[in-house]
Amino acid sequence: MRKQSQFQGLVFVTSIVATLVMASGVPASGKKDEASQRWAVVSVELPASDENFPPGIGADIATSQCLICHSAGMVLRQPPLTNEEWRAEIMKMRSVYGAPMPDDQVDQLLQYLKSINGQQ
Repeated sequence: MRKQSQFQGLVFVTSIVATLVMASGVPASGKKDEASQRWAVVSVELPASDENFPPGIGADIATSQCLICHSAGMVLRQPPLTNEEWRAEIMKMRSVYGAPMPDDQVDQLLQYLKSINGQQ
């Protein structure tokens, strides 16, 4: 599982770097304009984490979806949230940040996150 999440993190970082390169303003002719000369190559190294999500129904979804961008510890340190607040967080990850979570996994992830860190 750890190698899978590291691979997913690498894919995510690679896509960010590719986006930055494409947005750098270098035209197809290969000649740089003044604005593109401000861009530089950036190397990003994500911190390693051995922390996993606690076992439970939905832990596999949290592992496959949340670890693309976050460490388990980052998710586990969130304040206790209600069902509505967890749903809003999940939907924000999908709509604003492009998390590729299928619709049919949202409710199960919400219930899992609520079970491990939810407000009654």
